[in-house]
This record gives sequence, C-alpha cells and structure tokens, in this order.
Amino acid sequence: MPYDKKYYEKNKEKILKQRKERYEKNKEEILERQQKYNQTENGKKTQQKYKQSEKGKESDKRYAQTEKGKKASRIKKWKQMKVNCDDWDALYEYYINCWECENCGVELIEGNYGNNKRCLDHCHITGLFRNVLCHSCNLLRGK
Repeated sequence: MPYDKKYYEKNKEKILKQRKERYEKNKEEILERQQKYNQTENGKKTQQKYKQSEKGKESDKRYAQTEKGKKASRIKKWKQMKVNCDDWDALYEYYINCWECENCGVELIEGNYGNNKRCLDHCHITGLFRNVLCHSCNLLRGK
C-alpha cells in the first residue's frame, strides 16, 4: 500500500513508534512466521539467493582488483562523465601510458589523492577528450 511521502516525513516518529509497539506486541508470532517461511521452498530460495549474492560480491571485489577490472571500472566512470569516444581501448591505453601532465609537465601519480594525480580532461559540452592532466591543471582548465 503506497503512502504519502510528505505524511510519512511529518509523522515519522509516530509511525516508527507504532511499528515498534506492534512488533513488540506480536514478536513471538512474527518470529514463528519467519521461521516457518524459512522452511518453505520460497524461504530456501531466498536464503540461497542471499548466499549467492554474497559470493558475487566477493567475486566482484576480486575482479575489481585485476587489470581488466580496473580498466572496465575506469571506462564506466568516463562514460558516466559523458566522455565521447569511438575507441575506448585506445583511449585507456593512452591514459595509462601517460606519466607526465600535458600542460605543466609534472610527473603524474596513480591514486585518488594529490595535486599531481592523473585526470582525463574533456570538454563538458561536446564530451570530447582533450588531454591527460594533473589534478591542478584540470581544475584550472575547468574555470
């Protein structure tokens, strides 16, 4: 049953209090119902899906640490930033092999922190790639 979001925000404390009281009053019955459900076919499927999703998360973490996973993640991020490109593999190779800012010449570092971290500069209107810059130059160019 859908509820009005404004009403919920206005009466949040009251609603949560009522839910808690209802749970406390019917706790044994609720737990018994959950236990019965977990013994049914649907309950077993739900538990199995949960276990599989946990395995999937572990697998995703391992994949994200591989070179292929890092590449996929970086390209996905560029696409979310609306970078336009015909050949993502070539752009990624260029980006990875660039170790000097194309504006000021400072040595670039890997990672998420520091003024000389590597950044992909692109036009925010057309989405076209311009340069690989250090973080400082990228911020200055954006202004």
